[in-house]
Amino acid sequence: MYENMNKQIIAAVGGEDNIQSVVHCATRLRFVLKDESKADDAAAARIPGVLQVVKKAGQYQLVIGSTVEDVYNDLVKMINIENGDSYKSTPKEKKNIFDTVISVITGSIAPAIPLLAGAGMGKVLLLILTISGLLSDKIQTYQILNLIFDTGYFFMPAFIGFSAAKVFNTDQYLGAFMGLVTEHPIWTAMVAAKKPVDFLGMPVQLIKYSSTLITAIISVWIMSYIYKYVKKYTPNMVKIFMVPMLTMLITAPLIFLIIGPISNMISEGIGFISMWLFHNAGIVAIPILAAAYPWFVSIGIHKALSPISIQLVATQGFDPIIRVVALCSNMSQAAASLAVGLKSKNKKLKSLALSSSATAYLGGITEPALFGVNLPLKKPMYGAMIGGAIAGVVASFMKIKAFIYVTPAFLSLPMWVSKTENFVIQAIIVIIVATFIATWMIGFDDPVDENNQKKKFDQVHEKHDLKSPVNWKVEPLSEVKDETFASGVMGKGIAVIPTIGDGKLILLV
Repeated sequence: MYENMNKQIIAAVGGEDNIQSVVHCATRLRFVLKDESKADDAAAARIPGVLQVVKKAGQYQLVIGSTVEDVYNDLVKMINIENGDSYKSTPKEKKNIFDTVISVITGSIAPAIPLLAGAGMGKVLLLILTISGLLSDKIQTYQILNLIFDTGYFFMPAFIGFSAAKVFNTDQYLGAFMGLVTEHPIWTAMVAAKKPVDFLGMPVQLIKYSSTLITAIISVWIMSYIYKYVKKYTPNMVKIFMVPMLTMLITAPLIFLIIGPISNMISEGIGFISMWLFHNAGIVAIPILAAAYPWFVSIGIHKALSPISIQLVATQGFDPIIRVVALCSNMSQAAASLAVGLKSKNKKLKSLALSSSATAYLGGITEPALFGVNLPLKKPMYGAMIGGAIAGVVASFMKIKAFIYVTPAFLSLPMWVSKTENFVIQAIIVIIVATFIATWMIGFDDPVDENNQKKKFDQVHEKHDLKSPVNWKVEPLSEVKDETFASGVMGKGIAVIPTIGDGKLILLV
């Protein structure tokens, strides 16, 4: 279905041999190229279906939109690459620490986000069913459904570990194992019992690791070096069992003794700072982040904020910042695109803007609106930023909270509901404010519709017969002795020379 599109993509990125690896997130193909200079940015941007080319954090990103998974599935059938290390640079390429951290976080979390969002919305569905009285939380049907959706967050360290192993170019099953070892029933029972635990005489901190991701990422990062070292020095005849056994034997105790406690401190620090901002500086932080958020999306680093949101939901039970910022920004982008669609007289732009707006409003996918409409026209982008900031002020006053990690939009409004609190009305107010401000602020230079322009041109430039009282001949303008006209500075035209007299008439077109 996307064969022709993918042929153009492969050519634009420098050919199959130049592709080190490729993965996808919700809206983008994320390539790691062996030599980025071989890619043709202009050719890639011209491919029908490609909204934007973004080069950031060592990745060559093609923004596709909601069909990206289908495009990706067809693409991987057409290329023959060892799609392992998606984010590790080639030896020639050096990335700064910021780009490295962003690429690691994005690569570890992005593949798991659909699963987490699905599990979260499942939990919300159960909540709505119980609140409405359609399902009792006392019956086994509820308990089984709750178990199913709880699995997504309870075993999140395993999913993150599996993805992180791909980022660090190590064994993905061992990566998942390092996440699961902290969720073993014996360990969870030890934590619940709150009795002292030691390993080889060293005290082990009793920490609950379910629904955490920082521990998994750091654990797999360290494991990747241990695995590489063990694999290098283990005899071939025993590698099949010795390498995984030694990797487990060395890494897992380190997780419980050192990695886990340090990671937990980082997680708690993130939670503390975020909640401090919410209580003391939300009126400033949320509007600023909401205005800046579309630029984070434009360069593909918005996923770097996901750990904060996920961590807050896991530890606090709600996220009062990052999902709120995303709501304000997403709805403002949708509103700006809607305004363009309603006001534009260009049929192609009108269709693109209205469809992009619907995608953003309903599903929270803003890339089509951002890259296809608002950024190219510039002024709608500024309107969306102002709308997002003002909506952020309103949201901060209402202390709105999200209770699951999912992309904010109309279809995900239940994300603002918990057993004890309901912020759906407040979320709708934020949407209305963002829409009103972004739409009211909008102003843009409407591109001329090519079809209408051609019709007007044809109407204005109709052919006419010229009647002349004298005979005359035509001379090229370049042969006129007057340099001002001959040079073409005054415009294109012709010289008309009457047969009677010695004058000339210059006709400019």
